[in-house]
Amino acid sequence: MTLSAESLNEAGIDAYNDDNYAEAYKQFYASASTGDAAGKHFLASLYYQGQGVAQDLAKAVALFAEAGEAGYPPSLANLALMYASGDGVEQDVQQALVFGRQAAEAGDGQSQFNLAQAYRRGVDIAQDFEQAAYWYRTAAESGSLSAQNEYGLLYAQGQGVELDYVEAYAWLAMPAEAGDEQAIKNRDQLLEILTPAQLKEAKALAAEYAGLYGTDPY
Repeated sequence: MTLSAESLNEAGIDAYNDDNYAEAYKQFYASASTGDAAGKHFLASLYYQGQGVAQDLAKAVALFAEAGEAGYPPSLANLALMYASGDGVEQDVQQALVFGRQAAEAGDGQSQFNLAQAYRRGVDIAQDFEQAAYWYRTAAESGSLSAQNEYGLLYAQGQGVELDYVEAYAWLAMPAEAGDEQAIKNRDQLLEILTPAQLKEAKALAAEYAGLYGTDPY
């Protein structure tokens, strides 16, 4: 019986979690051999880490690239990080941005956050608060606490969005409730600004957002 790529990947992940890297390699290699992007990604990770196989960064990059060409978000995200730091490839910040944007557009939350950070700070890319706001919100709606904090700050400062302390509080409330110290400080500063009526509105909106975009911090 021929196993599906999905089944092979599941078996590989189980073996990996049991520290049986040789078996993980066997399963991921079989999956990758079918052309499966996830299988190529997992196999690339083993080559990158040198687990179950001799470390080979060039092979890892090649496999990540193949999976990335198929639009697999984690591989695109890894390529962005590798090109940004020159890890296994010649450092190329612009190529890192290309892969990072592709990963963000493919739905990778961390890449969405990283792209927003780049736009807000103007790092290796033209500063653009509206683009920063767009990508922060995209990541925030996926449950990223870091993005929710940063997006809330944009509302508190009126950067890329209309100045709105109620919206700022609603977004900051989620990471603050999760225990993020910076978000707690940011939220507490808003408590000194909001009127009682605004605070009531903000708390109601925060509860709505928590239901839509909240995550379990544990």
